[in-house]
Amino acid sequence: MLDQLKNHNTAVNNLLLIRPNRNYPIFDLYLRFMKNLVPILLLILISASGYAQPKSPVHWSWKVEKVKGDEYKVVFTALIDKPWHTYGMYIQDGGPVKTSFTFDKNPDIELIGKMTETGPKFKEGVDDVFGVKVKLFEEKAIFEQHFKLKKGTKIKGSLECMACDDKSCLPPATTKFEIATP
Repeated sequence: MLDQLKNHNTAVNNLLLIRPNRNYPIFDLYLRFMKNLVPILLLILISASGYAQPKSPVHWSWKVEKVKGDEYKVVFTALIDKPWHTYGMYIQDGGPVKTSFTFDKNPDIELIGKMTETGPKFKEGVDDVFGVKVKLFEEKAIFEQHFKLKKGTKIKGSLECMACDDKSCLPPATTKFEIATP
């Protein structure tokens, strides 16, 4: 009985401890490959994470405010992390990606005029990198669009902006929005 138990334990240990078999050199090669595969995969995952796009430094919020009668305005507010900035809507071609807003067609809404842009901390002038006149916002930017409302509905669309610091720019980011009107 003791001999059978020893044989059983040896067989289990041989199954659990995978050992190279000299009769099968391909198996030995396979084991070496598998032993090195995990560190290689970890290295690939760690290096690939360095290429992940950072979280956007521009944080958007929006709301609708009544102006008078059937006239309202939609207010988009961008809070911008330091040391980043974003650009205004009215920039010459050949410059950075300007902030833009696209509104889905809606028969219950009539846009009035063009959007306005303001912010407590902005700069205007010729950009050193792009060589065109720009308006850039730091810390906060506010964009407003007036509209007439025929009946309660939702305003849908998307906005696009690019964030830069003094060394580089992130790829333009697009954000969809949906705002309920009164």
